[in-house]
Amino acid sequence: MTYHFRQLEDIFKAFQYSQNTLEKEQLFANIMNVIRPKLMMKFRMLGIDHQELEDLIQDTSLKIYLALHTFNFNTNVPFEHYLNRLVYSVKKDFWRKRYAFNQRQQLLINECVVEYRLNQMIKRTEELYLTRLSKEDLIDSFKKLSMFEREVANLLLLDYSPSEIAKRLNVKDKVVYNSIQRCKIKMKQYLLKYKC
Repeated sequence: MTYHFRQLEDIFKAFQYSQNTLEKEQLFANIMNVIRPKLMMKFRMLGIDHQELEDLIQDTSLKIYLALHTFNFNTNVPFEHYLNRLVYSVKKDFWRKRYAFNQRQQLLINECVVEYRLNQMIKRTEELYLTRLSKEDLIDSFKKLSMFEREVANLLLLDYSPSEIAKRLNVKDKVVYNSIQRCKIKMKQYLLKYKC
């Protein structure tokens, strides 16, 4: 790899000294044609998918392009060393971003779970409250019923069948059915008049 970078240093210097934009673009394309496979090898070791690999290479290419304008080739530090440091920093940035993204995603999931549970609790509380109100309204509507009708309605609420109610109260089935109909009518009138 060092051999290739020694060859490229002349192209790097030509890139730095060139005043022509088109020539700079061609020189940079030549540089990237040589460097790109090496970057692919270095980033492929991260075990990431192709799109992320392309993003990392593009990010590194941009940083190389910006660095070529200001890099001092007269020092003893070779550009290869700078490139290795650049790749190292891009890798670290990638893992930092990946970690932050995963953390953010986990926080969003936790937030959704908490919100879902809160909504479930609120829904349960509302249902209990509405059930209690309905029960109170139903009990209030019993005030308009006669004693016999009230007895039949209470037994119906306890899940007795009309025939079981008739046996329990020692009356005919027809009397119970008529009483149930009267209960429905009276309770409906009461609820429509006072609760709606």
